Amino acid sequence: MKFSRAATACLGLFAVAPAAGTGVSARAGAGLSPITRVVELLNGIAADVEKESKAEEKLYDTFVCWATTIISQKTQSNAAGQARSDELSTYISDLDNGRI
Repeated sequence: MKFSRAATACLGLFAVAPAAGTGVSARAGAGLSPITRVVELLNGIAADVEKESKAEEKLYDTFVCWATTIISQKTQSNAAGQARSDELSTYISDLDNGRI
């Protein structure tokens, strides 16, 4: 049977690291069937993904809070700047028309 390089590397990974990240030692995994080792490996990967997902969710919430604050500040700043611009335009118009 002929395998692609990726499939061979993947199979080699399962054979070399029977339960990476799950706390099962290679010696303890030696008595387990290959399917059990793969299941344990996938369970370990699922736990890692869950942990990383929670960390990423926390970072996202922090970013949303920061972005909301910044957007609010910038909106207020832009409104104040626009009001000042309108005020100065009116002042210039009054100067040009000789009202002041």
